[in-house]
Parts: sequence; C-alpha cells; structure tokens
Amino acid sequence: MSDTGEVAQQAEEESASIAIGKQLAGAREQQGLSQEQLARKLNLTVRKLDDLEHGRFAQLGAAIFVRGYIKAYCKVVALDPAPLLATFEPEPQAQEQASMQSFSRRTEKEAHDNRLMLFSYLILAIIIGSSLFWWWQDSSDEPVVETTPLNADIVPAPALESELQTPVDEDSGSLQEPDLSQQPISQQSVIEARSEETEVAEKAASGREVAQAEPAAAAEAEPQAKAPLAEAPLAEGEQRVVMRFSGECWVEVHDAKGQRLAYDIKQAGQELELVGLAPFAVTLGKHDVVSISVNGQAVDISQFPKNRLAKFSLPLTE
Repeated sequence: MSDTGEVAQQAEEESASIAIGKQLAGAREQQGLSQEQLARKLNLTVRKLDDLEHGRFAQLGAAIFVRGYIKAYCKVVALDPAPLLATFEPEPQAQEQASMQSFSRRTEKEAHDNRLMLFSYLILAIIIGSSLFWWWQDSSDEPVVETTPLNADIVPAPALESELQTPVDEDSGSLQEPDLSQQPISQQSVIEARSEETEVAEKAASGREVAQAEPAAAAEAEPQAKAPLAEAPLAEGEQRVVMRFSGECWVEVHDAKGQRLAYDIKQAGQELELVGLAPFAVTLGKHDVVSISVNGQAVDISQFPKNRLAKFSLPLTE
C-alpha cells in the first residue's frame, strides 16, 4: 500500500508540473512568441525554456530557481504567477540534489582555503627558519677572545730575588753562574714582563723629550723663517704691510692685481706680514685691535667707526 501511495503522489506531482508547463506554453502562444524569442527576453537557453514548458523542473536545479523562472515567464506573457506557484511542489529528489550540490561547493571551497592556508604557513616557516639560521651563523662567526689575568704567573719579588742569587763555591771561592734553563717557567715570564715594562718606560721618556724639543725647535725656526721676508728687497711697485693684533679680528687683504693675500681670523699677539703690489684692499672685522705699518711707517686707522666693519685701501688716500 505504501508503494502504491508513493507512486500516486509522484504521479500527482508530475501532472502538476506538466499542467504548469502547459499553462506557460499556452500563454506564450497567445502572445505570438516563439521559444527562441522568449528565451532571449528571459536570458535563458531554449533547452531550459523547453524543460520549463514540459514540466521537467528537476533539470532546472533548486526549487528557488524554478520559482524564479516561473515568475519571470509570467511577467513577460502577462500571466498571474500566484496560482501556478501555489500548485508547484518541488520534487524531494531535486531538493536533495540541490542541497548536495550546495554542500559539495562549500566543501570544495573549504578544501581550497585549507590548501591556501597550509601553503602560507609553509612559506612563513621557511622565512623564520632562514632568519634563525642566518642569525646562528653570524653569531658563530664572531671570534671568542679569552682573557688571562696579567698577575696569574707573577711571583713575589723577594722570593724571585732569593732564588736568583748567584751561588758561591766554598772550596774554590769562585762564583757559579746560575742555570736559567732550570728555573720555573713562571720566573722566566716575570723576567720578560719586567724587561718589557722597562722598555715601555724608556720609550715614554724619550717620547716626552721629543715632544718637549719640538715646540722649542719650532719657536727657533719661526723667526728664522720670517727673517728672509723682512730682509728681502722689494721689487718695483711692491710694498710691505705689517699688522699686529691685540685681540681677535677677522682680516682679508687683496693686492692691486686682485689676488687674495690673507683671509683668516687672527688672535691676540699674532702678527701678519704681507708683500705685494699696492694699493691693498683691506677689510677688518674689528680695526681698533689692529696696528698697521706700511714700509715701516705707522698708519692711523682710528678715524674709522668702532664696532663696525672697516674697509679701506693701503696706503690710505687723502
């Protein structure tokens, strides 16, 4: 009886699907549309449209798609979709197939995501492993320096002197040379260390003597270097300018050819001597701390205002 009921129910569902398809096809024919024309308007293939008109709803996918197709079809042919949708009952097999397709797509997507995540983890592990290996290799290449205390082998001086005393032969009265090869290694290292300390002290003392001698030699050489300039005869058109500074002052001097003879900051007690073609273009930052002489004759520059930059020519013009 149960099998007979299921067959009857299936026949009723098939007859309902066929009835819906016939109503749709009849409305299309009343509108004078062919399957090709209606398929283009619905953006469907002719095959799907034919399945819809013959009630083969299982070929169209899930029930929600079939309902959508029916609504769109009715809208084009000016047919009320409500009575058709009320009689539409999706086949259990079609629903199960659509559910299985949806589950299959979801499972496939999850598998693809898992593969992508595994690949990402693999790349990250390779990067971390390479970084750790590079760090370990760099740390292993660093040299290890072992330090030994300097006083590890030093023996107290009194004990060393007592051991190094030269023995005397009582019978012959002659001195016996000590056998240094039989002394402990620690004593030999102490002797070498003391000899090195003596050499370092001698070198430091000689270095101080050289350092003290250099300034004196430079001081003696400076007047000798200036002497030829003062004693050198002047060529035609040349003049000698001497500037003495009692304070810090910036100075710049050019000769008649435009050649710069001086460009410097002088300190108190310094002297600047120049020889060149006159007239000289002189610029002083603080002229009240400078005394000037040209060819041994003093030049008065007190008429220039104080605390201002002074620009003038030497010899001074009236």
